[in-house]
Amino acid sequence: MKKPATVQDYARRLQRAVGLIWQHPQQSYSLEQLAAAAHFSPYHFHRIYREMMGESVGATQQRLRLLQAARSLGQTHAQQLERLARRSGYGSSAAFVRAFAASYGHTPGAYRRMRLQVLQRHLQQEPSMYPIRLHTQTSPLPLALCPHQGPYIQIGEAFAKLQLHKTSLPVSLPLRWFGLYFDDPQSVAPEQLRSAAALTVNADAPLPVGIEAFALPAGRYAVLEHIGPYSELEQAYQWLYGVWLPASGEQPGNVPVIEQYLNLPIDTPPTELRTEIWVALQ
Repeated sequence: MKKPATVQDYARRLQRAVGLIWQHPQQSYSLEQLAAAAHFSPYHFHRIYREMMGESVGATQQRLRLLQAARSLGQTHAQQLERLARRSGYGSSAAFVRAFAASYGHTPGAYRRMRLQVLQRHLQQEPSMYPIRLHTQTSPLPLALCPHQGPYIQIGEAFAKLQLHKTSLPVSLPLRWFGLYFDDPQSVAPEQLRSAAALTVNADAPLPVGIEAFALPAGRYAVLEHIGPYSELEQAYQWLYGVWLPASGEQPGNVPVIEQYLNLPIDTPPTELRTEIWVALQ
């Protein structure tokens, strides 16, 4: 598939998710339902959506509920308007209209044009801002995981636990450290975020209590290397999901986001930290 066609394909697939919200604006769809509608992996759907659309799914749901209801204002009589406003959580149609204006700051038509302009700006961004290499993992890579739930910034605790267990783990040399990130941090509450610290181990070896076995699947991966503090990784993610992936001719696979840490903060200045972001490809 040619790259421009892939960009349009991503846009069409995201529109399916938007269309699903449009059909039933009062229903709260799960991430899995919307990802399935767009035929994206749930591990990557919200990041792609947010970077291409410029807002989260939750923001779109709120805006589309207001927009769909507002579009009905000129097509229904007063009693129906009151009922529509109540269904949307407002005591009157006037309050509802004020909420729409406060939320958008634009007419519905202007809002739609704004969304298209956001997409166009993403397509015009520099496609070679970061180096990307395509890596083929020829066989599954066994890992030992220490799960973490909570803000990603606190995953260091899970890495510390792995470090403490390292002498009792069947580590595989050369030792490699990874992080697995299952949720989009701008779409899931910080206390609900799921992640795991990981290091390479020998296959089928017993693991201590609290440490889980995982195999990084064989297959193709897009790998972006970021040099600098971990706090600056978000810009790399924005470019990867908002610019490179839609223009690449590739589709993301059903594997969580992976980071590989080529050096560690215990002996490396923040400006020299090297982090690889891995995205599985179909």
